[in-house]
Amino acid sequence: MAKNNTTKKNNSGKKKTTSVQVKKQVKDMKKEKVSEEVKNTSQKNVKSKTATKADVKKQTLEKARRELHFEKNNSSDEFSNLVKVVLIVTAIIIVFYFITTFVTRKANAVRTVGNLKTNEKAEIQYDSLIIGSMLNLDGSYYVLIEKDDDEKLTEYQTLLQTIAANDEAPKIYTANLTDSFNKVYLADEHNYDSDLTKFKVTGTVLVKVNDHKIDLTYDNYDDIVKKLEELK
Repeated sequence: MAKNNTTKKNNSGKKKTTSVQVKKQVKDMKKEKVSEEVKNTSQKNVKSKTATKADVKKQTLEKARRELHFEKNNSSDEFSNLVKVVLIVTAIIIVFYFITTFVTRKANAVRTVGNLKTNEKAEIQYDSLIIGSMLNLDGSYYVLIEKDDDEKLTEYQTLLQTIAANDEAPKIYTANLTDSFNKVYLADEHNYDSDLTKFKVTGTVLVKVNDHKIDLTYDNYDDIVKKLEELK
């Protein structure tokens, strides 16, 4: 009876021990499984973080490359546009310069020709007159009406040059009877009327004009020379 009881106790103790061990093993297995899951999760998270950092770095580098490429292209385009603008402005300035120079030279040439013509007209108007307009000038002056076949004409012209050299001498103009406009005033009898439609001469005459009227006339050699000598 004692053996049986002992056996029962031993069997009961073994069963308890076995049950505890099984529970312990199950518990350990659960812990290992949880630990392994945590480890795997941690590795996945690390890999995920590493992959994410790598992607971010790659994207950042790619973005930087794109921006650098854009900036280079943009800078190149801006420089190209600037060069084009400078060339266009330079071309406009050059064309404007040549146009201005051409117009200025042409204007100067026209002005010069105009001045020459004006001077020529003035010289014709004031040094050599048409008898029909010899009363049109203001003030007091003399007009020597010349006949080409007058033997004393050279002497008269020499005296006129001497008078012209004196700034204080009165102005003396000439009118040649060979001129087509003056031929009509040559007649067989003289008429020194201030009404030039009636005015006539027979040869060389020195006429004094004062205030648009004929004031005095000298129609022979002695009187003409004497008066010209006085005017020197």
